[in-house]
Amino acid sequence: MIIKQMLQKAVGTLRGLARGRGGRVSPLLPYVDYTRLFPHGELLRLGTVYGGWIIPKDHGLTADSLCYCAGAGEDISFECALVERFGCRVRVIDPTPRAVQHFRDLERAIRSGKRFPMNNSRSDFYSITEAHLDRLSFLPVGLANQDAELKFYLPRNPAHVSCSVVNLQKTDRYFTAPCFRLSSIMRQQGDRVIDLLKIDIEGAEYGVIEDLAASESLPRLLLVEFDEAHTPLDDKAPERINSHIALLARAGMRCVAVENSNVTFVKAL
Repeated sequence: MIIKQMLQKAVGTLRGLARGRGGRVSPLLPYVDYTRLFPHGELLRLGTVYGGWIIPKDHGLTADSLCYCAGAGEDISFECALVERFGCRVRVIDPTPRAVQHFRDLERAIRSGKRFPMNNSRSDFYSITEAHLDRLSFLPVGLANQDAELKFYLPRNPAHVSCSVVNLQKTDRYFTAPCFRLSSIMRQQGDRVIDLLKIDIEGAEYGVIEDLAASESLPRLLLVEFDEAHTPLDDKAPERINSHIALLARAGMRCVAVENSNVTFVKAL
């Protein structure tokens, strides 16, 4: 009985490490080795409830660090926090027209001394200063596993901003935009090494993960949203999620945190 209680307590603790907003257990828990998740005390969450991400407290990010964040929408609170708290240089990657406009409006507001809301909020505003804003750059292109012009399908709800090249929500309306492999974007920007990569690209993460693993260009910190955890294309979604998390593990990436459909990986030393 005592051993059973100890095991139940241990499992409960491990599951607690994988809880997301509202205390819900992450649907990704079955696909990760949750015995290797970092304790809450070793993790740091940056950004809003909607747009935030988890990184290790021992992240090693400094003013010399370069971060690429693919997928912005109308909430770049995480990207701004990387700049404000650690002085990182951040390149935001997103071809979505509303994301592009959001960044332009943010720049205009900050440079004119006005407040600007995150994700159209009435209460949450960006705190980034004009000096910090210069550490942010916006690239209106898509991150993909190929250099090509691709279709981005709009979401069903017109109030939502995220668009998908794999057509997660099975809609008919789309726009086209230039997309590039990570290596191509880095070459275009003259960047040799990046310290952190965020991939929030509405179902296109699988191809990018495969490209990064094959080219051995995985960064030290990798943040991935597996969108099929909440919006599956078909009944093969669990297999795709499992195989790509396993691929990252074989490539030396340790899963240290999960929150809802977001996973944080660090490169094993």
